[in-house]
Amino acid sequence: MPTTPTIDHLPPPARGRLPVIGHALQFVRGPLNVLQDLRSQGDIVALHVGKLPIYVVNSPQLLHHVLVTDAGSYTKGRMYDKTRPVVGNGIATSEGAFHHRQRRLIMPAFHRPRLRSYSEAMREQAESVIASWKPGQHIAVDRVMHEMSVGTTVRTLFGTGIDNGTIAEIDYCVGVFLKQVIVRTMTPNFVENLPLPGTRKFEAARKRLKTIVDTILDERLRATEERDDLLTLLIAARDEETGEPLSRQQLHDEVVTMVVAGADSTAYTLSWLLHELGRNPAIEARLHHELDTVLNGRPVTFDDLPRLEYTQRLIQETLRLHSVSWIQMRRTIVPVRLGDTHLPAGAEILFSATTMHRDPDLYPDPLRFDPDRWLSPPQRESFQPFSAGPRKCPGDHFSLTQLAINLATIATHWRLVPANRRKVREVPAAVLRPNRLPMVVQARS
Repeated sequence: MPTTPTIDHLPPPARGRLPVIGHALQFVRGPLNVLQDLRSQGDIVALHVGKLPIYVVNSPQLLHHVLVTDAGSYTKGRMYDKTRPVVGNGIATSEGAFHHRQRRLIMPAFHRPRLRSYSEAMREQAESVIASWKPGQHIAVDRVMHEMSVGTTVRTLFGTGIDNGTIAEIDYCVGVFLKQVIVRTMTPNFVENLPLPGTRKFEAARKRLKTIVDTILDERLRATEERDDLLTLLIAARDEETGEPLSRQQLHDEVVTMVVAGADSTAYTLSWLLHELGRNPAIEARLHHELDTVLNGRPVTFDDLPRLEYTQRLIQETLRLHSVSWIQMRRTIVPVRLGDTHLPAGAEILFSATTMHRDPDLYPDPLRFDPDRWLSPPQRESFQPFSAGPRKCPGDHFSLTQLAINLATIATHWRLVPANRRKVREVPAAVLRPNRLPMVVQARS
């Protein structure tokens, strides 16, 4: 049976117990309220899963210390140990000097000139999806945005030669993996070795995704023609100190990392944004006015994005209120002091950008969707949708560009209104996604 978490209030030896927390599986299914409640109980609170203490950091200042000021004293932690069987030793899971080398090799692929090129693929993918919509059509927005995001990520990585069937397979494999990773993080290690249905699906999806990526890589490494995509840049990358390229295994791990990391986060951020527009017609009208004024009916381009100021504020507010990367972890390499608390080497640290972004002490009326709050941005430490420091997501500008291009493309042609009055619930898997998001397509007047 799953073990029962308890709560330690730091510094020791004071110990209390929160009755709202049941066994580990209950925490996986309903952790946001638990983590939100913990924010009022101290800058650091220890959550026990079995005998393992996981230290929840609530203070933005202490979190900045973990991520930026003293980042060298921490590794990625338990959650990333659980992702490594799927993504390998890519930039999301690698550590130390190897991670720094990988980051140097990969970052040029996300510089501004490359984003301009990717933006065309982003718009074309969005246009191909919305071209089939009809007025009055009911669509599952969360599923459609996920398929569109996976398609964009795959075609940006590999070019246009990937068929829809392969994209659908990748989409399925990524979905299975991301649903299981939090369960594996918050339960004892032996559970993942049990012959449970979720474990079998996880292993089958891992093997299938590996086979798909290996097949594409083998074909590309044998090819002689030059292509204008992200994989071409990764193959051509050379270490500035040694002149060495990425090995085949490193290429594989980075490609899988990009597919897994890029698919869910952008898809569900866009889904939440469309949900907010659907229930806030006045905000939606302001978006339409800006798009009509700036674009005047033509397709959006990369150069339009700086002028779409309200569009950018909509994205920032969605990243705050619906931070899909709701849980992240680190592990101490050496003994550290955080505020008044001393943590030993090997301590597991957990932090939640989502609950921080909903803290009323940091954001007045935090559950209200208000794009205009970004006319006066908060302190940097209080807004961490892509993490911070040397481990900050290297694809943050890629994601922001994709969100803006996709939103502008959709909203130029269509409105999406709620299909019913049912409450949309948050499902905290590897990312924070809606349980279901049925909406009705309406043509723009």
